[in-house]
Amino acid sequence: MKIRQFIGSLLLMLLIYSTGQARTYTEDEGKAAWARLQRQPLTEATFRETCDLIQDMGQTNLPLAYEWLAHYVPKVQKTGNRRWTHILLINWGKAKESLNHFDEAEPLFRQARQNARPIPKLYCDALTYTVQLYYSWDKPDSLTHYLALGERTARAINDSETLALLLDFRGASRSRTGHAEAMCADFNESIRLARGLPTKYALFMARHSRASYCLTNPQQQVMAFDSLLELANDSSLARNPRFYERTTVYFRSPRPTVLFKLAQLNLLLTDYENAGKFADMVYDALVRPNPKAPNVPYFNAEMATIRVYQGKVKEARAFLDSCRRQFGVTESQIPYSGYFLAAGLLAEHDGQLAKAVDYYKQSLTKGAASGSFSRIPLELFYVRALLRTGDYAKARQMLLGLTTAATSNQYSAIGLYYYQSLADLNKAQGDYAHYGQALGTYYAIRDSLTNLNQYRAVQQILAQVRIRDKEEQINRLNTENAARERQLQRERRFYGVIITLALLAIVLLALYVRNRQVRARQREALQQSQLEQLEKQRQIDLMHSVMQAEENERLTIADQLHNEVNPLLAVVLLNVSSALETVDNNTPTGPKLRKAQDVLASVTSTVRGISHRLTPQLIEQQGFRRAVEELAESINLSEKVKIQTIVVGFKDALPIPFLSDLYRIVQELVHNVIRHAQATEATIEVIEHDQHVAILVEDNGVGIPADTVGDGQGLQTIRAKVALRHGQMDVQRKVEGGTLVVIDNIELPKHVVGETKRAESKIS
Repeated sequence: MKIRQFIGSLLLMLLIYSTGQARTYTEDEGKAAWARLQRQPLTEATFRETCDLIQDMGQTNLPLAYEWLAHYVPKVQKTGNRRWTHILLINWGKAKESLNHFDEAEPLFRQARQNARPIPKLYCDALTYTVQLYYSWDKPDSLTHYLALGERTARAINDSETLALLLDFRGASRSRTGHAEAMCADFNESIRLARGLPTKYALFMARHSRASYCLTNPQQQVMAFDSLLELANDSSLARNPRFYERTTVYFRSPRPTVLFKLAQLNLLLTDYENAGKFADMVYDALVRPNPKAPNVPYFNAEMATIRVYQGKVKEARAFLDSCRRQFGVTESQIPYSGYFLAAGLLAEHDGQLAKAVDYYKQSLTKGAASGSFSRIPLELFYVRALLRTGDYAKARQMLLGLTTAATSNQYSAIGLYYYQSLADLNKAQGDYAHYGQALGTYYAIRDSLTNLNQYRAVQQILAQVRIRDKEEQINRLNTENAARERQLQRERRFYGVIITLALLAIVLLALYVRNRQVRARQREALQQSQLEQLEKQRQIDLMHSVMQAEENERLTIADQLHNEVNPLLAVVLLNVSSALETVDNNTPTGPKLRKAQDVLASVTSTVRGISHRLTPQLIEQQGFRRAVEELAESINLSEKVKIQTIVVGFKDALPIPFLSDLYRIVQELVHNVIRHAQATEATIEVIEHDQHVAILVEDNGVGIPADTVGDGQGLQTIRAKVALRHGQMDVQRKVEGGTLVVIDNIELPKHVVGETKRAESKIS
């Protein structure tokens, strides 16, 4: 009986949900949320949201929550996610078990074990719940088997928490066989294993079990559970995890569980006032925030019993009426013995003894009052009603079965009611000798309990006085600490301002120094840049001077050839021609003069060509385009290389020196093709853009040799001229053979660019 009452109270705590995270749904809201979630893909987020919905709906509509689980579990199993499946099966199974539906919980835990077998930690969780099932169901063979299997598995993976929980259940099972020493050893070992764990679930359960089973004196138990209240406030126990946060055995509401136990113990000590206070605290913590939770009707029946003990009959009737309405079935179909106990107590109070006998009899057929505040055997109430109705034979038969319980719990309400009933029975049957003995024992127990309760009342008063003194002392210390703290705050602010100002000064100084360094580096960089620009400009000016000197020298030579040598050659050629007219063709000097005439004509032509190459006068006479075309035509006459020209632009007047530079570049590139390329075809493109000129010369010759290092003298000269005009030059060997020279971005003279833009502006 004792063990069933303990585990029943534990399971009651397990099923009550936290109000901090739960949401209350109406049935329509819940169904709408369920339909929405079923349309969404299965992800971790939607799985958790669905678990929350099922858990929250279970507070108000447990059948609907079960219906959703039956639909959702197969859907989740198809994904192959064992962790999700484990969460659903474990929570479904423990919900069934907490309501004593053991035959329905068993297949769910079997599925959980099969699903979790490949994952040792999950398998340990499933085995722990299986052990709890068979312990609550009182199936010792199955319990022994799964305890051994669970311990082996937990030791194999060094799972201290599971091992501590299993030892706790094993110790509790030993209490049924009377192995008290081994039982307490199991609890102590469980406490040792659980002490080092980050969460205190296992430690709380082990200490709870040791206080419940190893201590037989109710007064000692009260002290033990008073000390357990401190552990119940541990942060790891202070919240209620959701489905997916924990799947091993744990208390959902540890503090109310201890208060529940204290209410039981105070009833056992017949201290009904304190028992009622503890029961009210449990009710306020668990039932009032969740008035539609599945276990509320069970709890209301227990509160009705408490109120009868306290003599508050009106409140007891209200609790019992609420319980009956919440079960929603006929009275005879109510599945809880605690209801019939409370109903029997009220009927007995009203003098309806036959009805009380019937209620007590029904309570015995509804199983143990698991989770009951009252630990008094139901048979004692039945015996008392039988005595009052005159059924002495049945009453004696029932009392014989309670002798052991009364002897082991003599100085408690169990012994008190037992000896009271035994005295009444002996008196009714005329056995005054045994009547006197029983009555003496009854008074001894009553006086002991009265003195104990009076002592406890005095101790409570003294404790309250000590608490008040400590509170005053604490308030005084708090006031002093507050004053010191204010002083410290003022000092901290003062020193904080000083330190802040010092740091600010240091930062400003560092910024000032850094700014000076940056400015110094900027000045150095600017000076260096100016020096580089001056050096670059000097190089450009020097190159320009050299090229201008070369151009002037060419002009001087060309002028001498054109104005001095060429006229002289013309005079000589004219004299030779005159002499030929007076000389007979048959004379020996005739052929010589003709040969001299041909040579002079050839020299005159060569001098004219050299003069034109040195200073292409054709640029001044017919323009740059015609000069380039004539260059190509003069080469094409040799019929060795065919050159095609493409000249775009050059319609506006450009400075002759600039055009001469372009012509020299083209001329040099063409001579390179003739001398080195061994080409048969070549293309010359000269294109004038808005602000620059591009030149492209391409041939089909042998190309640049692969082992060539650096440029020749001609290409170096061209690169210098291109660089002078801020252009870029690229010489490439073509894949199919030949050479490609690309010159780009040769700047037009600035005054020409400006005039072009002004002209375009006027046109627009």
